Amino acid sequence: MKSIYIIDDEPMICVGLSQMVKEYNQFGSIQTFTDSIKALESIISNPPEIVLTDISMPRMDGLELCRNIYERKLPSKMIILSGYNQFNYAQKCISYGVREYLLKPVTELELYPALDKVLSEGRTSTFSLSWFEHWLESMEESIWTADNNRLDALLQQILTELFKDESDLGFQQQIVKDGLMMLSKKLNMRGAYQFQLELIREEPHKNGAAPFYMLDKQIKEWSQQLSAYRGGNQINVLEASLAYIEEHLSEDLTLEAVAEQMGLTPTYFSHYFKKMTNETFVQYRLRKRVELAKKLLAVPHSKIIDIMTEVGYDSYPHFSRTFKKITGYSPTEYRTFLGIK
Repeated sequence: MKSIYIIDDEPMICVGLSQMVKEYNQFGSIQTFTDSIKALESIISNPPEIVLTDISMPRMDGLELCRNIYERKLPSKMIILSGYNQFNYAQKCISYGVREYLLKPVTELELYPALDKVLSEGRTSTFSLSWFEHWLESMEESIWTADNNRLDALLQQILTELFKDESDLGFQQQIVKDGLMMLSKKLNMRGAYQFQLELIREEPHKNGAAPFYMLDKQIKEWSQQLSAYRGGNQINVLEASLAYIEEHLSEDLTLEAVAEQMGLTPTYFSHYFKKMTNETFVQYRLRKRVELAKKLLAVPHSKIIDIMTEVGYDSYPHFSRTFKKITGYSPTEYRTFLGIK
């Protein structure tokens, strides 16, 4: 018979959950723990089929417990109980391999279907949830920037990674559902448009990969919806980022700040920027500062110290060295070259 561990620092909640699980009548062994560290020791030595744990506990919380189970590659499937209806908690749970996230107080109406679903999974998938978290981040960027080539490549990646095992349909369906929920939240958190999640019902495909077609269709609908919102225009990330850099040349502007303004991760923005300009962000910013300094130095009677500040430097020696490295002249020598005394 199957076993389940129930972990909550409140003894009365443990008792109530234990009785609920007992009436579910699918577990031969039901053990309760009020100490998550002792629970982890028992899980490591004798992993149960299911771990049902509260998220908020002293010494070690439920997320940390799930992380330990996940990183040790233990076969137990995890269900989280939480009083927090917050996206960041659910996101963490997914990255730690949690199968279900239920809000307290939980009743049989929520718990039993969750247990049914988790028990129906044939096995604990070897699918990398940390890889999936990174994939979602990349997919959000490709939708937002209307990068359809990257979008298609990412869909091909997940087809290969998640749907290589046709026997794990239950897990695939859950991952697709959770992934689409997270994607819609990520896109909606940008605040510009609203993306509705409409899980599309598809007839089972002959190769068993129906969840993939649901994922593919929903993502492409969002991409088309975004294009319609923008009047059929793609966001020109390069144009927008160059304009932003130009407006903030006098500031200590970082790649991370520009990436955040564009709604992209620094890694992706750095790669994209270099690909589109053939320069790194630092090289481009430096060149634009020197170009602006040359224009300003060509204006008679303007003070070099004021020009230095306007192009983003707070130290004259630094400004002078940088300017000379690029142009071959110090600012004063450059003015002399132009015939300005």
